Amino acid sequence: MAQVDDTKENLQKCICGQCPSFNQCMKDQGEGLYCAKGKSSCEFDKEGCICGTCPLTPEYDLDGVYYCSIGKAE
Repeated sequence: MAQVDDTKENLQKCICGQCPSFNQCMKDQGEGLYCAKGKSSCEFDKEGCICGTCPLTPEYDLDGVYYCSIGKAE
């Protein structure tokens, strides 16, 4: 597993906003790309995780889920 680069290109590939756990607070805070930036500053319910379907997962050989909760991939 490689550390995910916090770049504009990766943010464009990011699917965090489509996740069932992504809520209004996260949207209002402009959050996303948790695998690179770290966990969310918002409280949220774990309502499902789509990290495994993100295009960044195979690109960086990621194997985690809920980066919004656990923090960035390292």
